Amino acid sequence: MQTDLGTSLDEGQNAAEILRTAQQPDAELPKGWTVIPLNLATVRRNLLGWVGGALVGYGLFALLYLAVRDVLTPLSLSGLILAILAFIGLGSTWLVIKYVRLYVGRAHQIIVMTPELYVQQRGANIVSVPMIDIEHITLRGVFGGDASYTQIDERNVSHAVLGLGQMLGGSQSRRARRTPDSLAFVDTRSAKPITIAEDNSFADLPVLEELLRTYVDNARRARKN
Repeated sequence: MQTDLGTSLDEGQNAAEILRTAQQPDAELPKGWTVIPLNLATVRRNLLGWVGGALVGYGLFALLYLAVRDVLTPLSLSGLILAILAFIGLGSTWLVIKYVRLYVGRAHQIIVMTPELYVQQRGANIVSVPMIDIEHITLRGVFGGDASYTQIDERNVSHAVLGLGQMLGGSQSRRARRTPDSLAFVDTRSAKPITIAEDNSFADLPVLEELLRTYVDNARRARKN
């Protein structure tokens, strides 16, 4: 099956057709497509981790409150610790809700990269951007260690087992590896930033970044030829 993504066709219709094709079970995809569904194992793992964080936060809050409630004052050290534990519990609860919604709506979470078009569905929102209009692909929110994020990635993206949460091959870091918390790019047609993901719920963010850069570079070379 081949899909014509020529400029004479409506981009929204192209995106809808791409999503329909990508979401068909056992569909034979056109050459050059990469389909990245939601990584359910990662979502479940994150969900369980934040459930544990909420239980720990609320549990320690309750124990400490029972121990110091008779002498508790708002500006005391105990009051500060209680506030931190409450923040941990509430923050973890918010993330539990986020991952529950993500898991429940998993059928409407997918990334598809074709040689000409980037398409992503996140719930009711569908993003469609021509590869040649993608610039400033950026990993954001790195923290810890030094100020730069540097990694030698020896993984071949053609060996990526996307959707199962495992990437074949190895990687070595020039510096201590840190965790980016979002991947985004700019749609040059509108100068609008587009966020791809805020975590590894689809795949490892540096791998997604490298994969998208490869598609964009190939599209630009094809345009010049």
